[in-house]
Amino acid sequence: MATDTLFPRTQRIGILVFPDFEPLDVWGFIEAFSIARFIGTSYTQPPGPCPFEIVLISNECRPAGKSHKEGAGPGPVRSFNGPRVAPDLYRDEALEQPLDLLMVPGGRGVNLLMEDEGRLPALLDWLRAMDGHVSLLTSVCTGAALLARSGVLDGQPAATNHQAFGWVTGFGPKVLWDNTSRWVDAGRHVTSAGVSAGTDMAWHLVSRLAGRAVAETAALAAEYDWHRDPSQPIFYPQQAAVPSGS
Repeated sequence: MATDTLFPRTQRIGILVFPDFEPLDVWGFIEAFSIARFIGTSYTQPPGPCPFEIVLISNECRPAGKSHKEGAGPGPVRSFNGPRVAPDLYRDEALEQPLDLLMVPGGRGVNLLMEDEGRLPALLDWLRAMDGHVSLLTSVCTGAALLARSGVLDGQPAATNHQAFGWVTGFGPKVLWDNTSRWVDAGRHVTSAGVSAGTDMAWHLVSRLAGRAVAETAALAAEYDWHRDPSQPIFYPQQAAVPSGS
């Protein structure tokens, strides 16, 4: 019997990237899925069947008349403060691919997308189409603003960055916003508060999709302090105020 028949199928995790996305929104989310292994297999052993495959999706569309196979794929995308990623797919190609989950990150880039009234409608149409294409549509931080503006969160509880709460919620008056939880699981739509909360949500999604044992084993391998209870606040030491340019 082939070894890979002993395991469930590999689930495909898609992550949208656009200029000035928040780095930890993406890489923290990726780590939870990429370090996960089926029970009985090891992260340190040669690659074998894995619970998840991660693909990065550019916000750019494939140039007219050119297939992905005919040349280079999407160009590098710069995150906020510099590090770049090399997307695997153009945005429109994602609708042609089997994907189980889509995550939309936050960051300064979301503000820029929301201000681009010329290109925003096509992105919102794509998000609505992807909502029908994947089993789970998720967001980290201010990425919820895009989901809210598209209407897919209407009538459902959702979370977003606590410091940007007033700005984001203005795009979703019909959303049942939660201003306390680190993430909210509403079934098909799962949203998190800011930055590191998205990593906590990612471990929750690993547990939901591959089982608690897989998630706990992976979190231990990552030496990650997973905040498992989304309703439990995180307390920071009292500090002197630091001048801000904002």
